[in-house]
Amino acid sequence: MDATPQQPRKDAAVAEARAIIELCIQGSEANDRDDLIRKLTTVRTALARHPGPATVRDAASECIRALESLKIDLRTRRTTLADPGRAARLRAELDRARNHFEDFQTRSREWPQLLGEGFSAMSSDAEFALRTRARQVIAEAEESIEANDPKKNGEAFDGWLRHRLAVEADDVYSLLLERSRRVAAQLGEQLDAPPPSIESVPVVAPDRLVGELQARQSSGGGNTPAGTRMLGILMPTYGGIMMAIVLSRFLGLNMPGWVIAVCAVVGAAGLGGAALSGERKRQLDRRRGDAKSTLRGMIDEYQLAMSKQIRDATRLLQGDLRKAATTVVNTRASEFTDQLDAAREAADTARNASADLSDISDDLESVAELQARARRLIDTPPEGRSERILKTVS
Repeated sequence: MDATPQQPRKDAAVAEARAIIELCIQGSEANDRDDLIRKLTTVRTALARHPGPATVRDAASECIRALESLKIDLRTRRTTLADPGRAARLRAELDRARNHFEDFQTRSREWPQLLGEGFSAMSSDAEFALRTRARQVIAEAEESIEANDPKKNGEAFDGWLRHRLAVEADDVYSLLLERSRRVAAQLGEQLDAPPPSIESVPVVAPDRLVGELQARQSSGGGNTPAGTRMLGILMPTYGGIMMAIVLSRFLGLNMPGWVIAVCAVVGAAGLGGAALSGERKRQLDRRRGDAKSTLRGMIDEYQLAMSKQIRDATRLLQGDLRKAATTVVNTRASEFTDQLDAAREAADTARNASADLSDISDDLESVAELQARARRLIDTPPEGRSERILKTVS
């Protein structure tokens, strides 16, 4: 007969504990206390599985601790809201956030022009450096051609020229890399963000680019035929002999034949040697002219190839920086918008401080009431707990 009245008392205690837990969970959710929500959820699950007096007391104790933590949060918030200088600080923070947002909007409208001007200057400087260095190479190469016979050192000269052009190409690439990093740094400063990283320039390697250059041969008339060269040498020789003979006859000089022969040989050797020396000089000058023509043809090919590399690299680098800057602008704009919204919400909260303080006072009263109900579950002896619980539930 005693089991029948004890069962309602037990059920009433469990119902009361469950109600207090639900109210505590609601308060924790309103105050963004995920840690309390997890603990109270565990207590609720344990109470549902084992609805006994010990579980009720444990649940009540956990609710009291959670409510005490919520009470501390509410009091802290009340102290913050009651601060007389809080409203002024929040308004100042709102103005500061608004100014930062407007300043960023202004700077974000200017970065495309900065990017375009930076890469235009970079391309112009690279083209100027390319032509200036090419002229220096031509001047040094022509000095080498004038100082040597292209027929003898043609292979060594070609190797030197290609190596020198590869070095100059690498210097131009280094200029592109340095200037593009400078533009990236200017973009980062303009957008108040870390500059985009540029590790290398998208170009063909200098050795490969120079190695693929084709030496254009001279379009001159070619070498003089051997017969023509021999005739140019023999004719002055023959003229020297005839002058010696004719001159002696014309002057009526009665000289022995061997003297005339000696004079003829001397004249032939002098005029023939002069003709031979002149022909060698003409051939050397022709070879040097052909070498210079080939040099300028290769330099033209080199400048065309390098100009294309500069334009392609500029286009690719500018596109990459444009994408990176767009991403930074979108990210920073979202951050500034969130900061402005948070500052505006805080300022609105300051304007409604009186209403919030009233709500906090009501919440503190509710917390105190719930703590009292939880303590009654712990303090009331099992025999007399039913009547008090039933009164509370009713």
